[in-house]
Order: sequence, then structure tokens, then C-alpha cells
Amino acid sequence: MYKDDDTAHAQRANALIDEIAELERQKVAAAQTEARLEAAKRQLAALQVTPGDAPRESPPGVLLHLFVFSATATAAYLGYTLLA
Repeated sequence: MYKDDDTAHAQRANALIDEIAELERQKVAAAQTEARLEAAKRQLAALQVTPGDAPRESPPGVLLHLFVFSATATAAYLGYTLLA
């Protein structure tokens, strides 16, 4: 075995350690970016209102119809009584 082999192995090991460290930093940065992207998507979805999510207005009920009919009938009766 040559004396330089140990030096070459050590250099290669150090290069691999540096490469792994850089790749791990990139992986962490990508995970942080992905988390920010998901948070932004959730916030945007919360701000957007789709037509299906909008509150629906209920049709007028029977009581409202009776109230309007009675008010109209009362106004007609008073108008007829005052004019006649």
C-alpha cells in the first residue's frame, strides 16, 4: 500500500463530507421554501370566496308574505275609506 493512498482517502472523505453538508443545507432550504409555499397557498385559499362558499339567501317565508299582503290590504282599505 502506498503512503499517498491514505492522504487521497482522507481528501476524498473530506470532499464527500463537504458535499453532504452542502446538500443537507440545500435540503433544509428547500423544505423551508416548501413550507412557506404551503402557508401562502392556505392563506390565499382562505381569502378567496368561491360561489359555493357564499352564504345563500333563503327565499321569503310565509310570514313575510302574510305581512306584505296584510299591509297592502290595510293600505287599500284606508285609501278606499278616505276617498269614498
